[in-house]
Amino acid sequence: MKRLSVLCVVVAITLELPACSADDARSAPPALPVAESIETDLGAAACEQRVDRDDPNETRYRFCPGVAGYALLVRKVEAGRQSIDVVDARQRAHALNLHEVVTRHMLSIDRVVEWRLAGPPGTRQPIALIVGVQAREDVSDPETITRTYHAVAKLRPEGACITDRIVGGTLTPAALRRLADTALARECLPPLPPMVLDGAPVR
Repeated sequence: MKRLSVLCVVVAITLELPACSADDARSAPPALPVAESIETDLGAAACEQRVDRDDPNETRYRFCPGVAGYALLVRKVEAGRQSIDVVDARQRAHALNLHEVVTRHMLSIDRVVEWRLAGPPGTRQPIALIVGVQAREDVSDPETITRTYHAVAKLRPEGACITDRIVGGTLTPAALRRLADTALARECLPPLPPMVLDGAPVR
């Protein structure tokens, strides 16, 4: 049991996750059998440009087809930031709030996202989404990408949320997919603390 506890601590430190106990490891639900991984494009050519009629400014956003009846809305949030809403098969939108959970700084989203699907053939459903985020965390040079993140979101019938923010390069693609495959059993990340500049919160 001691070796198992040590392994849990090492994994927690590597992924910036809470440490687990031997009891946690025994009782943790196993990852669902994942059938496939599918990538979709968020680029302008692959998406439909739409206008938010509920917004007085009629802000434009991109409607991007996903998988299994899902879609993604790529929209501007606050100044110089982007985020994604997950639209499920019942056409309900769930905001991921990347600008609150992944980084408070200027950000943009990678063009390609990865869906993880589970279930028998013909009924496979998305269980997780992996999104690359480019952060510009130097306020004196907002054009330079200073850090990249991989945001992992769990996708459930009742909603979607970010469960993990992984600094780019700290996990192999295979390890990142394994982490995403456990997303349904993981908690939603809370918002990051507000960014403060010269003693005042910045939005």
